[in-house]
Amino acid sequence: GAMTTFSTGQLALGEWWPGDGQDDDDGRNSERTLPRPSSLRESLPSQPPEHPNRADRKLASMSSSSSSALGGALPSHFGMEPLVQVLLLDSEELLQSFPRLIGYNIVHGTARMVPALVIYGGTLGLLICAVCRYRWGVLLSLTLYTVYMFIQSAALLVFSFAGIIKVWNASNTRWYAEYCRFREGAERPCEARPLSLEWKDSSDLDWHDVLHIVMLPSYKTPVQVLEATLQALEKFDLASTSMGVVLAFEQHEEGIVEKARLLKAKFEGRFRFVLVSFHPPNLPNHMPGKSSNECFAFQTLCSELERNHGTYRHDPRVVITVMDDDSEFHENYFEALTYHFVTTPSTRRYITTWQPPICHFKNYLRQPLLVRVSSLFATLSELAALSNPMDCHVNYSSYSLSLALASAVGGWDPDYLAEDWHMYAKCSLMTAGRVRCQPIFLPLLNYTPEEDTYLGTCHSRWEQAKRHALGVSELVYVIQGMYLGLLETRGSLRRLIYFWRICPILGKFAQVHFMNGMSAVLNVLAQFVIHFYMWRSWCYVSEMSQDRTCGLLMQSATQEGIAQEQIVLNSWMVHWQLRLSVSMAFCTLISGGFGAIYFHLVRDRVEGDLAAHLFYRYVILHWINVEVSVTAVGWLSSVIYGAAPLWIAVSRIICEAKFTHIVAGMVGRSMKFEE
Repeated sequence: GAMTTFSTGQLALGEWWPGDGQDDDDGRNSERTLPRPSSLRESLPSQPPEHPNRADRKLASMSSSSSSALGGALPSHFGMEPLVQVLLLDSEELLQSFPRLIGYNIVHGTARMVPALVIYGGTLGLLICAVCRYRWGVLLSLTLYTVYMFIQSAALLVFSFAGIIKVWNASNTRWYAEYCRFREGAERPCEARPLSLEWKDSSDLDWHDVLHIVMLPSYKTPVQVLEATLQALEKFDLASTSMGVVLAFEQHEEGIVEKARLLKAKFEGRFRFVLVSFHPPNLPNHMPGKSSNECFAFQTLCSELERNHGTYRHDPRVVITVMDDDSEFHENYFEALTYHFVTTPSTRRYITTWQPPICHFKNYLRQPLLVRVSSLFATLSELAALSNPMDCHVNYSSYSLSLALASAVGGWDPDYLAEDWHMYAKCSLMTAGRVRCQPIFLPLLNYTPEEDTYLGTCHSRWEQAKRHALGVSELVYVIQGMYLGLLETRGSLRRLIYFWRICPILGKFAQVHFMNGMSAVLNVLAQFVIHFYMWRSWCYVSEMSQDRTCGLLMQSATQEGIAQEQIVLNSWMVHWQLRLSVSMAFCTLISGGFGAIYFHLVRDRVEGDLAAHLFYRYVILHWINVEVSVTAVGWLSSVIYGAAPLWIAVSRIICEAKFTHIVAGMVGRSMKFEE
């Protein structure tokens, strides 16, 4: 049960040294132009890269010596000084004493049981209260939950609409022109020049200083889909000079070398470099899946950058973007990312990640009704969350972060399933909660799982939903990581600050999973309690003054031992319960209609002939179609792809720590179970 440990040093943000702290003979930093690789190295690795633990311990010593050379010790508190101070979270060192080890095991075991206790125990507790005739407690609990769900529904309505406006605005923004306006009055004005190492200070990055690297983990994806993904990346104006691509394949995929050669021959001249990594099977502690593939590819990338490109792990110019292999970034995403990266102050730049809204619309016209409704609300929920300034934004599916941050935390962990949430949680825990996710409102389109048949597609989406639900295990990771972080942090005030900064991400993970898992169940249970179980324990508020209705009810309830004051209290709770339920349904329906508007903002990037689909061709007809679909199958879709997978997942994480990875189905790539 011990936590994976990544040891690293402190990364200074205000300074940069090209040679990892080594100067030229004359004492000045060398100035070099990055060479373009002449060919793609395709040989299968005979040995995996050095384990992150060992590699990052070396980085720790190098970073410490470099920071000393820059002029002094680094501060130890969690302020806003221009540096990233990384906690080690070394379980072997922190848990040497027996009481700490016992405490860790208790925290770890409890964290694995809490999700199931909340899901199953909460529902069971309501049933016990009902059997024991504690009706008021049952009704109060369900009413409070309805209030919470109404707030969430209202937030979805308001912020999904606000997000659509932000998407429209970002899509019509000329990002380089915005950057030039930002540079007005600067000592070094906006100017076009080739990517080089001729700048002096990382706090004064220029547009052309930034090197983008896109990591593209893939397994059994049809080559046509990969070509479309790379062609979308090509739309970045500086792709040939300022973008490198890492094709991260699984070594055991049949025909993978030929696929790599084909993609290399077609795209190697269109990007600054193309690197292929082949993730060997059966590496120690590597769980088959996206995260372990990225872990291996990242270590390969770091070696390649240092050996052939004069770029080191802590180079502050480099931005890494991780994307799914079936995704399509907006054509202006990397311009917007460059703008946000260079305009973010250096004190925040390397503790910031960037996230586009994810749209599951690529194959929207071919999705079955159940799947389409699920895709629509998943897309709207992601957009609304990013648009909500009070939300704790987290990385999801495809995202960007600096190479410096990825190196500081030791890269991606190979033994976790939810790599996007896990990487953000890891960065938060190791930086004492200072990492923030910043939205870039340029939608990324990807595919919903798809098979050749209607039922096959529904089943493939069900398997994906079960895998996504296993992300609830990240709650265990955050809780046990918080325990280690509190042990490593010195001083009561600092521990309180650490706890306060980590709580939002803990709340975010809990909210996403438990809202999905309970909304379809408790909302129905509330109506059952009101109209069947407690039908003689309340009356309509408007009829409370009428003796012929409410008066007779109170008299009957008194004979059964129910006080009249309790009838009044129950009646008011039912009054608000019913009105909030209606309001929640209204918000959900209108939000679904906003999905039609969102779809039409990105319709040019959706596969299929839109003109052949009457109900999708026009916004109004699409809106009506969405309202009918949500009314007809919305609840069933939320049960199949929301509640049921989570109820299964919370029971599995009690006994299991490793899970079988399931690759999402795609036409041309069958759903695959990875052992």
